[in-house]
Amino acid sequence: MKKQQAPLFDRVIHFFANLKLAVFIILAIAVISAVGTIYEAVYMEAEVAQKLVYNSVYMYTVLAMLSLTLIAVMIDRWPWKQHHAGFVLAHIGILILLMGAWMTKEYGVDGSMAFNIGEERKYVTVKDRDLMVFASFDGQGMKSIFESPVDFLTHPPSEKNPYIVQLGSDQMKFTEYYHFAYRDAEIMPSDLERDGPAIRIQLENANVNMTEWIRRESKVNMRELDLGPAKIVLANQVLEPTGRNEVVFISRPKDAKLDYIIYNKDKTLRKKGTVAQGDTIDTGWMALKVRVLRYLPRSKEIVTYSKAGYFTPVTTSAAKFSFRGQDYWIGVNSVLRLFIEDTAYVVSYGFRQIELAFPLRLTDFKVGMQEGTERAATYESKVDVPGKGNVLISMNEPLHHGGFTFYQASFEKDETGRPMISILSVNHDPGRWVKYLGSFLIVLGSIVLFYFRRVKWLSNLKNLASQGDAETKHQERP
Repeated sequence: MKKQQAPLFDRVIHFFANLKLAVFIILAIAVISAVGTIYEAVYMEAEVAQKLVYNSVYMYTVLAMLSLTLIAVMIDRWPWKQHHAGFVLAHIGILILLMGAWMTKEYGVDGSMAFNIGEERKYVTVKDRDLMVFASFDGQGMKSIFESPVDFLTHPPSEKNPYIVQLGSDQMKFTEYYHFAYRDAEIMPSDLERDGPAIRIQLENANVNMTEWIRRESKVNMRELDLGPAKIVLANQVLEPTGRNEVVFISRPKDAKLDYIIYNKDKTLRKKGTVAQGDTIDTGWMALKVRVLRYLPRSKEIVTYSKAGYFTPVTTSAAKFSFRGQDYWIGVNSVLRLFIEDTAYVVSYGFRQIELAFPLRLTDFKVGMQEGTERAATYESKVDVPGKGNVLISMNEPLHHGGFTFYQASFEKDETGRPMISILSVNHDPGRWVKYLGSFLIVLGSIVLFYFRRVKWLSNLKNLASQGDAETKHQERP
């Protein structure tokens, strides 16, 4: 007689409730987690491990199988009895915990906010990246013509599989991406009227010997090199003194010479004149001399990137694209301008900005140093919060407002070493309480499980003792 096959539902439940499958899932999670740890150690950055390992299709597949296994095991034990309570609570807790983690990933915000003292901010910067293109067809206003999130880390463009931005009859074709790259820039002469001037200067005295380029775009009034107690400025017109020691170079279009003005920090004029390439100016402060090594009335900046193997403080992400037969590189959080006959394009590639429903203004920032060292021991920000007034955010006292939590993360110093920029870590976790509930149920289920095991153990022990007494009495009978 042919054996009757079990219904499909029962066979599916039996497959996912199998102990061998559960062991395989646990081992798979352990292996993937180990790989993620290795990735993080090799590349020195959590984002690589997060996107390539923890948020990979492999991890999601294993977690989906884990969820199905948990559900199948509970169905397989139906109808539940009293001693199943701990087992069921723990399994439901794990499922709720996984749901909370998914809610955090899909709808949570984990970013940062940086501002100077006195500045107001209402945007949070997150790690997700956006590619945007703006265009001007009349030389006046710019309008957005393309905007899209991109993830070149998990979906890197290539010659065979490029990422294409269609701009009418033209297109930008992205063909290469470096997640870790070193930026290289070279200032070159240009024949285009729209390109601005550039100077390469050497600063020298008994304690200083440095060489720097200063380049000013044609539509920008000035660019400066800030040296702390002094600054060097490249401008298109005479500027008023700002109360610092400064050398102001004034470019002459299509001229091989520059005008210069030197101001003292009390806003008095020290000297002025004309300088050409190769000339040296004695500033009169701290025996500092400024030599003009190169002057380009029209200049352009050629930016390239070289690939790095891992994260360092000077590496960045960069993508390469071609437009009208010419290759360009664009780094993260940078802007590139392209010009054709009657159109100007602005390409922006950078971290996504999420707008908050309220602004924060940094009113004060303080850093406490470890005694006898230059290392920061504590740092805190005082921010003006709508409806709350001034609130102190320190390393151990975050701000909770509008569904967001603001933590004091770090700070940056200016050229003189004075702390000026406060950096807050901003977090919004809609799955937090779901994860708390899941964790509570897991703990409660474990307690209940051990309780019933203890009751069963005591009951068995009592039965054994009763049997022993009965046998003893039987043996004592005459």
